[in-house]
Amino acid sequence: MDDVTLAHPLVDAVGPGFVVSETDAAIVSLSSARMGLVLETRAADLAFVLLTPPASRVTTAMLAMLRRTGSAWVVREGDRYRAAGSPAIADDVATAMLSPQSSPRSTRLGADEVPWTEVVVSVHHPATEQTGIGRTAELLLEGLAGTTPSGWGTVEPATLAWSVAAVTDFVRRRAPRPTRLVATAAVEGGVAAAQIRVERTATGVTEETRLALPRTGPTPPVPDSRAVSAPGVGPGGAVRGLDAGPAPADGAAVAVLADLARRQRVLLGTAWRSAGHTDATLAARQIGMPVPLGAVVGAAAVRDLGVDPSALPPGVTVVGPPRVPSLVLDFTPTTPGLTGGAEVEARWRCLAEVGNALGPRVVELLGAGARA
Repeated sequence: MDDVTLAHPLVDAVGPGFVVSETDAAIVSLSSARMGLVLETRAADLAFVLLTPPASRVTTAMLAMLRRTGSAWVVREGDRYRAAGSPAIADDVATAMLSPQSSPRSTRLGADEVPWTEVVVSVHHPATEQTGIGRTAELLLEGLAGTTPSGWGTVEPATLAWSVAAVTDFVRRRAPRPTRLVATAAVEGGVAAAQIRVERTATGVTEETRLALPRTGPTPPVPDSRAVSAPGVGPGGAVRGLDAGPAPADGAAVAVLADLARRQRVLLGTAWRSAGHTDATLAARQIGMPVPLGAVVGAAAVRDLGVDPSALPPGVTVVGPPRVPSLVLDFTPTTPGLTGGAEVEARWRCLAEVGNALGPRVVELLGAGARA
């Protein structure tokens, strides 16, 4: 296997149980060659290590690939090494890749970073001709940024012109195999990135959409009176930190989730305040735990978890048909005017209190959407 792996043009070194692919690219994306190498390495029961300079950034799709395959991102620190997201410096790649990492509850923005809204939504579709894959991404972007995707593909860059019909046709031809896609959209001041995963189920099709949306401009109107209308930046154009208090996009995200639950059969949806760069990339610094904004617990989960829609705690509202209701959870603190770490902690406390009131499994489900 070592000889085969070394023949790959992106492999630069082989260690005990792992291979290293080194690049000095400013942006490391999920290219066709890189994805192939990661999957080949995983199939050989080896670990993949991406080695970069400290200044390199990765796309959300590339980071997702590293995480779901148990791969590592390591940066050079002079003649030593550090796992991205860890402060520990090691003498070799093998030690660095095993360094423990943590995600603080609150964090300031890094250099050149801006606030993000991240949304993770799973919806169920019947396996019919009318099913449109990619419509969830459209609805999220329309509600949060007043735009729609511009390109899509199986790898990056997403060079195919966006079309729900084309995306649906591609996924249908691959069925029953699962499909993973990427999509992009131009937004004010940057680029939004979406990842779409589609799988056949016994009753239809499940589509999961993960959206990373940099927030540098105003929030478009949303169908909810609770959404605020101030710009998404601080006074004088100053960029917010994660713990700088509520932003207008926070209320908009909850409203968009509620609207989505009225339009589609949402299984579970969560929205978070996070941070990254305007081009939807992430630096090799320690990534803070995102701040919970809101969630939708779909009708199927309400039924399976045994939630009683007639006895709901504060912060929970019902949307959809009364017979099969979905629940919208708003984690806005009840105490007004909170800022900094107090606001962040209040949101996490609200998530825990609301989740526990609905049932112990709800907190676990909601926490799964957080970026570790």
